[in-house]
Amino acid sequence: MIRLIPCSRGGQPPKSPPAARLGALAVTLLLLLPAVATAQSPRCERCHGELEFLRQQVPTLQRARALLVLPEVLGASAHGGMACTRCHRGFGSFPHDTTATTTTECASCHEAQDTAWRGGVHALDQGARCQDCHGVHDVRTKASMETAAGARATQKACTRCHFEAALPASDPHADSVSCAACHAPHRTLPPQDERSRVNVVNQGNTCGACHQKEAKAWESDVHGTAVAALAVPGARIPSGVSRAEPPACTACHGAHGMLTPSTPGFQAQMVQRCAHCHEPYAESFADSYHGQATTLGSQTVATCHDCHGAHGIYPASDPRSTVSPENRLNTCQKCHTQATASFALFQPHANPSDRTHYPFVYWAYHLMAALLIGTFTLFGVHTFLWLARLGLDALRGTSDVPKTRENER
Repeated sequence: MIRLIPCSRGGQPPKSPPAARLGALAVTLLLLLPAVATAQSPRCERCHGELEFLRQQVPTLQRARALLVLPEVLGASAHGGMACTRCHRGFGSFPHDTTATTTTECASCHEAQDTAWRGGVHALDQGARCQDCHGVHDVRTKASMETAAGARATQKACTRCHFEAALPASDPHADSVSCAACHAPHRTLPPQDERSRVNVVNQGNTCGACHQKEAKAWESDVHGTAVAALAVPGARIPSGVSRAEPPACTACHGAHGMLTPSTPGFQAQMVQRCAHCHEPYAESFADSYHGQATTLGSQTVATCHDCHGAHGIYPASDPRSTVSPENRLNTCQKCHTQATASFALFQPHANPSDRTHYPFVYWAYHLMAALLIGTFTLFGVHTFLWLARLGLDALRGTSDVPKTRENER
């Protein structure tokens, strides 16, 4: 069907007004712009979101999976709101010209973290780089890393190299604390470095970030003051404390594989940790009822921290001590509710070999030992002589067996 266009004078079609022509052109450009943009710069996920397509472009399946970027994974990551070209430059056309493409370093946005990383052990040759811990396209947000799932994910990333430091399920930190929370996320240093967050001189602050009450009590007790003195050259260390093994948090609780107070074996483990430094007291404890019951597996009998405290430990001469003369009865009454003042005079760590400090125990022990040895010696000699006489009588044919009336006949 032919449509007739009316003509103006002179046989020419009527001209549209200039404004109408410009409007029509603008509408046409707006309609064509998405199609043109799509044709020149296809969206990354159209190729990198299809594993089958990538498998056809690269030689191995492993390489294809490395190039796979699922939109839902990238969208949930810390970089979900960023365009791909923010990190990947020169990938605007397909196939990509690998000689003209670059991937921006993480330091271009995370300069402070990069500076800290370069000062830690992971910046050494063959050390861990950003993507080894954070991932590539599934980078976790800061909020997600503070969750239990984030803690587990961080531990999984770290134990790929530090497999010996994997936390068992019984560890209270297994589902709640990431490795970076203790070891620092970027400037990670070895424990023997005094700048490390897990060095003995810094553990009070590191552990105290979560355990404020315990850290505050520990700071002023015999263990805390000993650790603080280590950081001061020439400072006096409390007696019984070794500079080589100062009593910081991990000295008692360990570093990996900690037990909770309700976990079977916690009591015995704590006694062993205390015995590592306080060997003479551990020996006297092992001889006591408390020590023997603990060895047999009791979970209710008193151990070191029940009497001396856990994080506010002071010498017995200090009024703040739980075993000072002023507080000893109250401490005993936590278990022995009917305890009296005389009961509290009991010396649980009395050494029977120390005549200077424990004279009564010394003499009682040695007198009882002499009595016991003398008694067994006397009866031993008596038994030997009796057996010798029986042997002689047998050789002579005589006997001391009383004769009966039947024998007399």
